[in-house]
Amino acid sequence: MRLFKTILLLMLVASLVPTVMVGLLSVSDTRELLVRDAQELAQERVKQLKLKAEGFLAEPTRAVMGMARVPNFFALPLEQQQTYLRAVLNQRREVQAITLFGPGGKRLPGLQAFAVSDVPPTALAEHEARAVGLLEGLSGLRYADVVWRPSGEAVVTFAFPVGEPTKGYISADVSLVELQTMLAQERVGSTGFVYLADAKGHVLAGGGGLVANQDVSGRPVVAHLLQGVARTPDTDILHVGNFGETDDAVVAAYATLADPHWAIVSEQPVALAYKQVETMERRLLLTVLTATLVALGLAAFFSRSVTRPLKGFTQGALELAQGKFGLEVNVPQKNELGELARTFNYMSKQLLAYDHENRGLYESLEQGYLETIVALANSIDSKDSYTRGHSQRVGDVAVEIGRELALSERELKQLQFGGILHDIGKIGIVESILCKQSRLTDEEMAIMREHPAIGDSIIKPISFLQAMRSCVRSHHERWDGTGYPDGLKGEDIPLLARIVGCADTFDACTSTRPYQKAMPLEKAMEILDNLSGKQLDPAVVSALRRVLEKKGVRVEGHRLPVKLAS
Repeated sequence: MRLFKTILLLMLVASLVPTVMVGLLSVSDTRELLVRDAQELAQERVKQLKLKAEGFLAEPTRAVMGMARVPNFFALPLEQQQTYLRAVLNQRREVQAITLFGPGGKRLPGLQAFAVSDVPPTALAEHEARAVGLLEGLSGLRYADVVWRPSGEAVVTFAFPVGEPTKGYISADVSLVELQTMLAQERVGSTGFVYLADAKGHVLAGGGGLVANQDVSGRPVVAHLLQGVARTPDTDILHVGNFGETDDAVVAAYATLADPHWAIVSEQPVALAYKQVETMERRLLLTVLTATLVALGLAAFFSRSVTRPLKGFTQGALELAQGKFGLEVNVPQKNELGELARTFNYMSKQLLAYDHENRGLYESLEQGYLETIVALANSIDSKDSYTRGHSQRVGDVAVEIGRELALSERELKQLQFGGILHDIGKIGIVESILCKQSRLTDEEMAIMREHPAIGDSIIKPISFLQAMRSCVRSHHERWDGTGYPDGLKGEDIPLLARIVGCADTFDACTSTRPYQKAMPLEKAMEILDNLSGKQLDPAVVSALRRVLEKKGVRVEGHRLPVKLAS
């Protein structure tokens, strides 16, 4: 019941989540509404500024194009034409230079006028070059790219044909200084700004710290603008939305001019649209913090009665997993956790009893395996008094070598069994050959060499001896590849078989046989050193030498030079 109350209180604390979610959703909805309002304001702003920018360009353009409406303008006397040129320059201060061209595109002599105070004579050649570049294929009003004077002043050149068929062309330079000044003074809130960008994404005029002719094509809103212009170059575009990453997001809008393909862009940080919701956010945050502190206090008070026993259960389960059966946990509480603790302790005691029983069964089974294996080996050794005990000794020496090579306990057990069984195949060799007191003939040796394969076939059906098959089959393989039955070479020979082969050779040297007497330890190791790298694995021979050095027991008769653990 107490545990139920604890869980109930934790569930009450969890009720904070809906409160927080409702508050966050309210703030989110308000934020979206304010952003939408900001977007509508930005849209109206760029519409108005677009009209101003188009009007700024339209007035000087109309003044220059007014000369084309004069009847037979290109047929008038030169002085009268020059009078018209001067009149346009005097009426429109933003018009800085005017040049007339014949129908073939060549400048007409004496029909070029410019404001001396605004255009140095050296700039006239550039003006004329821009104008000539506009004349090719010209069929209506066309604007060139904006150029920049050293003072930072932006100038745009335009040209148009006169008459049908074309009797000539008129071109003029218009300064954008007033447009630059007007846009630089335009403000959007406290930190927003507007600017005019050309079709290449360069700033023509504006504020916000942007520099004249600055490349802003990488700004998200300008990048979106240029993509739209590329898709529909001859269509006016009006767009508004949020651009940029979360931290640098802006509410932006842009509108393109009909001709030239410039665009008015307005940007305002999104954060400014949230000013009215900041108070609501602070109140919500204060409420959530207060509720969180209360919830934490309740959770800390009531959860201790749950977490402490659970820690004990966790530690106890880990120790049980490590084999520490019989372990008990102490939970004095008289609730469901207390009942769980009593059940846990009962389970631990039962596991301890089962573990003792299983250990006894396992040891009995393992002892039975060992006795069976030893009996099989003794059945071979009993045929020849000279080899009696040979298989047991090979198993013992193999285990010592394996321990020196840092093999696992499982591998050491496999070495012991494999060493004992390595000659099990001799059961299939006739006694006349197996017990012959003299050297074997070549035919007899061929038969004797069949015993590894025979032994492998004997233990193959026995599942628990599968890991020892390599010891039985491959203990007569040689490091140089000239052994039998498979002609394996080097490390292709299983490691356990290499160890058993070395132990077998060592016991053969230190035991009395019909054809030799037991050798002293020094002589036996000398022979093994000679066989190292040819018949035996050099690393295994070195490990055997270290074993003997650690034991330090000399050879006496045919006994082993060391006392090896079984």
